[in-house]
Amino acid sequence: EFHEELPRLLPFAPDAKDTHFAKRPVREEAARLNGALQAAYFLIGVRAAGLAAGPMTGYDADGLRKEFLDDDHAPLMVVNIGRPGPNAW
Repeated sequence: EFHEELPRLLPFAPDAKDTHFAKRPVREEAARLNGALQAAYFLIGVRAAGLAAGPMTGYDADGLRKEFLDDDHAPLMVVNIGRPGPNAW
């Protein structure tokens, strides 16, 4: 519920919490977009550190949520990280 912090984080727009993010579907869409942007920066950082990284889709999202998250969170992606073996490409 990031929108609860907006009056403190955006003092120049104290009404953003109620005008832009009052409805949960709007917050969820904003969270997916911002999560994808953060994931992209994460991938760039991992690769800059000399590792290989790849986002994966097609996983069992419900199983992942049940195993690692609560009912109020949803996985956006799974990322593999490591060093490729010889002739991996």
